[in-house]
Amino acid sequence: MILTWKDGKQDKLHLFLNGDYTMTVDRAFAASAGLHQNQELDEAELALLTQQVNSRRAFNKGCELLTRRDHSRAELLTKLRQKGYAAGAEDALEQLDALGYLDDARFAESYAAELQRSRHYGKRRIEQALLQKGVDRSVARDAVEALTFADEDLDALIQKKYLRYLSDEKGVRRTVNALLRLGYSYEDIRNALRRVEEDTE
Repeated sequence: MILTWKDGKQDKLHLFLNGDYTMTVDRAFAASAGLHQNQELDEAELALLTQQVNSRRAFNKGCELLTRRDHSRAELLTKLRQKGYAAGAEDALEQLDALGYLDDARFAESYAAELQRSRHYGKRRIEQALLQKGVDRSVARDAVEALTFADEDLDALIQKKYLRYLSDEKGVRRTVNALLRLGYSYEDIRNALRRVEEDTE
């Protein structure tokens, strides 16, 4: 098979094999792969080139996703597969990992802190959210344990969002169930409700 190319927009090269369009790469990749016009490729060389191109595309997409926000390894793998980069996803993750762009512990700590701050999640709900992102259970637990949960924060949440429901038993049950769903323990909820009640008397 004879490899040729035509210039595309910006730094793109459209590759052709025996005159048939095959794939598009950038000039930097072509140079790093040692490609040249009228190069002869056998089946094994074509398979290797295809693998390298797929890995490069997945790597670039992975970098793009990581510039928007941090991801867990499992989450990024899922996204790459969903967006059509399955063929090179595993190789791309290895490269991203080697470069330090992927770190589940760092992601878990950052995401756990965000959930605590912005969504007011308790320990159980944060750990559950991390597990859903594909974080290993021990890493998720370490991230949760690194957080500081102050009584005052739960008290403030109750006063801000649930105080108006505490005038009757039905409202108290509703509040308890809502806080349980947010991941707080029954004991912490009960103690917080007692403190809020004492403060409002």
